[in-house]
Amino acid sequence: MANLYPTKKDRDGFFDFLPSWFDEWGHNFLRNPSVQPFAADVEEKNNEYVVKVDLPGFSKDNIHLDFDQGILSIQASREQESSEKAEDGSFLHKERSSGSYVRRFMLDGVDDGKIKASFKDGVLNVTLPKKEESQNPGRLISID
Repeated sequence: MANLYPTKKDRDGFFDFLPSWFDEWGHNFLRNPSVQPFAADVEEKNNEYVVKVDLPGFSKDNIHLDFDQGILSIQASREQESSEKAEDGSFLHKERSSGSYVRRFMLDGVDDGKIKASFKDGVLNVTLPKKEESQNPGRLISID
């Protein structure tokens, strides 16, 4: 949607007086950096898929994996709190935030009974073995 807003290269000179921050106004307005989905790499190999997801600051207990009807769902949630107190114990500054993040990946031909996952140093690794292909590629149908 951000590409619906004019950028400097699309202008004909009439809007050139606007400050440069307006170039990406639509993009920045619709984008909230605190709600960005987590970064993920999906690699397809001959006999498996490997999904690596960066989840820094999350604990293993707050990560939920689900595989249903060819869709891998990764859901992670966390709550953060930071505060600064004065010497008398009253709060000078206190912030609380919480968030829930979900990513879904469609993966064909997965043997869902053999899926494995590990979480170390803020990186989730999910290995999804593929089903063994049947030796029967189909049958030839003659036309009468």
